[in-house]
Amino acid sequence: MTTNMALKVRMFAVTAAKISLVFLILPNFSYQDVGTIDLNGVWLASNGGGDINVNGTVPGCIHTDLMAAGQIGDPYFRFNDVEYRWIAKENWSYSRQFNVTETLLKHKEIVLVCEGLDTVATVTVNGHNVGQSNNMFRRYTFDIKSVLQSGVNTIQVTFQSAIKYAAEKNRSHEEYMVPPDCPPAVQKGECHPNFIRKEQCSFSWDWGPAFATQGIWKNISIQAYDSAVIRDVFVTPTKGDGKTTLWLIHVTVYMDVSKTSKTPVTGIVNAQLQGFPTLFVKNNVKLKSPSDQLTLTLNVSSQFKVESWWPAGYGKQMMYKVGVTFVSTDTGEVSAKLVKTGLRTVELVQETIKGSPGLSFYFKINNVPIFLKGSNWIPADAFKNRISTPYTRNLLQSAIDANMNTLRVWGGGIYEHDDVYDIADELGIMIWQDFMFACAMYPVDDDFLGNVREEIQQQVVRIGNHPAVIAWSGNNENEAALAANWYGTDNTTQLHTLYREDYVNLYVNVTMATVWSLDKSRPNITSSPSNGKQTEKENWVAKNPYDNHYGDVHYYNYKDDCWDWTKFPKTRFASEYGFQSWPSYNTLKKVSTADDWTLDSDFNDHRQHHQDGNTQMLDQAKFHFALPSGDDPVQQYVDNIYLSQVVQAMCIKTQTEFYRRSRSEIINGVGHTMGALYWQLNDIWQGPTWSSLEYGGRWKMLHYYAAKFFAPVMTVIFEDKEQLKVYVVSDLTTKLSGVTLQVQVWTWSSFKPLKSWTKVFDKDGNSANMIFNQTTAEFLKDAKCTKREACFITSGLLDSKQKPYGPTNSYFLSPLKTASGLAKVNITVGKITILPDARKPGAANTLQVELKTTGPAPFVWLDSGDVEGRFSDNGFLMNVDTLIVQFYPLQSVKAQDLEKEVKVQSLMDIYRK
Repeated sequence: MTTNMALKVRMFAVTAAKISLVFLILPNFSYQDVGTIDLNGVWLASNGGGDINVNGTVPGCIHTDLMAAGQIGDPYFRFNDVEYRWIAKENWSYSRQFNVTETLLKHKEIVLVCEGLDTVATVTVNGHNVGQSNNMFRRYTFDIKSVLQSGVNTIQVTFQSAIKYAAEKNRSHEEYMVPPDCPPAVQKGECHPNFIRKEQCSFSWDWGPAFATQGIWKNISIQAYDSAVIRDVFVTPTKGDGKTTLWLIHVTVYMDVSKTSKTPVTGIVNAQLQGFPTLFVKNNVKLKSPSDQLTLTLNVSSQFKVESWWPAGYGKQMMYKVGVTFVSTDTGEVSAKLVKTGLRTVELVQETIKGSPGLSFYFKINNVPIFLKGSNWIPADAFKNRISTPYTRNLLQSAIDANMNTLRVWGGGIYEHDDVYDIADELGIMIWQDFMFACAMYPVDDDFLGNVREEIQQQVVRIGNHPAVIAWSGNNENEAALAANWYGTDNTTQLHTLYREDYVNLYVNVTMATVWSLDKSRPNITSSPSNGKQTEKENWVAKNPYDNHYGDVHYYNYKDDCWDWTKFPKTRFASEYGFQSWPSYNTLKKVSTADDWTLDSDFNDHRQHHQDGNTQMLDQAKFHFALPSGDDPVQQYVDNIYLSQVVQAMCIKTQTEFYRRSRSEIINGVGHTMGALYWQLNDIWQGPTWSSLEYGGRWKMLHYYAAKFFAPVMTVIFEDKEQLKVYVVSDLTTKLSGVTLQVQVWTWSSFKPLKSWTKVFDKDGNSANMIFNQTTAEFLKDAKCTKREACFITSGLLDSKQKPYGPTNSYFLSPLKTASGLAKVNITVGKITILPDARKPGAANTLQVELKTTGPAPFVWLDSGDVEGRFSDNGFLMNVDTLIVQFYPLQSVKAQDLEKEVKVQSLMDIYRK
């Protein structure tokens, strides 16, 4: 061994020990033995004219910077989304100074790493143009070594108005129109978002405002090195043979390599599964400039006791850390990254079903068929820097608390922040990940496709380490738009052929091909909705992408009575369905004034971005309820908000229960439904939308109902013509033995049931089947219920010890506006006490609330006022004289403070005349 070789060996031993120590102390740390300058913090933000200059925060955006400086008020207040549109039409720049040492300048490579620029920007350093961006979803790395100087340096990022850029791109696309031009007028939005790789809903949507932000929205830093750095690590576990090999963990390492090296950069790359010292692999490498990649495979044999990652409700969410290091042979320079991953398999099963044409469409995780229960996720704020980790956790914990196991990250927003995926991994929330294309055709030229290809590459590698992500999907509704001629792409014209070619080029030849080149461990779907394999057979644009015999379906029906389950499609997988409601008065009053609190106010119209949305909510209510009455217009406004939430909750309850009971049956050739994701989970601002969580995280009535209709074991009660039926649904993987189904008939004037029917049975797991089936008229006659309008029915399960198991369900036999005996009752809040040992995840403490009523009451609603938190149950049917619920506040609260705020009402309280 030569002296030089011995030196290198000692250097490797020292650096490897250093890396191990770094990973031990900072387990989520990525280490670079190179020079770095963090450029986050305070910058100077200026408009193009130079007459506005304020402190800018990085990461951030111009709207929140102007708000912090007192230049504007709350952008969400009243009509400010339109009043402040001038901001998005200006060009803004961000600049700052930073110091560079002589030591840093000695490095061979010095790059500026921009994790996220929003969106069209030119970057200069010391007056020299070093790079440009035109994609919000890409990381940009610019070489800045030649323009740096020792001492003080200046950087400026100059943004172009996204609105004006998109308009110009549209004008320059002269060959043919790329629709749609503009959103519907009711959205108060901006045109041509499809011409810019930016959050599509930032130009407006039917549930949100137009704030086409500008700014440095992710981290920005300077990095200096001599040999090579690890830029990304992508981990994809696959199942081994189950005998000698449990898992194969494929670790792909992406490296930026010094361009000044005349020969390949040599070194050692090591990958290790943290916590298992002997489970590692290392390679001697020769890296080519300017970038290179290699894949190492960790063979997890049976001697290593590892556990699988499971979705919520099916097992533990075990996560492991994979550490990767590179040590340069020539310089001893070290680069390292540590990523989390989970060991699980995912399969999208599309196979023939006995008794039904078409193909199944369901997911298996670790070879277990799983019914996907959940909702659709949209951006949690128009201004991404306002979304904190605790807020994100609250939203996702709320999904878990409502018994959800899946969220679809919708394709008109953003590839979410790492927090979303990290917390989803931790909680067991499966993610259906759309790529960011929605409700539009796109300009498929070489520059656009190249831009998208790089975007997909980066996002798959960034997001793909997360076991929570179970599927990639190319776009939102663009196959359906093309097939159904939403935007004048009439399939009788030659132009349609061109649109179709563009569609296949973008979503198959580029998006899907790029995904498959990186990740074969997950299903890859071209669009949602689509017909899956059938869509592929029809050259990627099915004649009817809403075919109930294939794939997933989006379904919206605002005309028919939503309590009528026969109107719903018995689809394989329902990935979107929903109905609007207003957020609570407490949420709305923060962005409005007293002048706005009437049904016919300008604010009420302005906030509604869905055509005829307010009318549709009222019309749907009229099917089953009388509208609120009274002399106080503000109180009537509040009462209508309450009623809108009642209607929404019942609509989605009815539809979701239909999907859940359809999982195990084929009727008239359709069925085997294995997914229900309603639209939508969360809100981007305070307004009428389809959400179950308001902006800020407050639960609507729908979310409380979701906790019941997504329960692991539940009953579904409904009428099928003259027959009254009860299904029992179980998501469990094991059989339930000796459970009792209890069906009871009640009147609106008594706390005692007229009749109780019971049956003891064994319930198989992962199935839904009918346990009760009687003629409604005969069942009511046996109960001595003289007329339907006077009675209602409940169903529920009892365990082997005759204790309630799962939620109790209820079925109203008539519209409540014609119910007989349903009268106003007096519901009071009794004693409130603190329960010291009953905390829930995300709650500061737990309080117990006692309720008393003088008679049965539907839709009993507890409002905690200005105390943020949620109840254990809400919006419920109270048919006992005393009931106990818990309250889980976000911040610790005393009993007397909750007593001052809490209010209770039920349906009949909204009729004040």
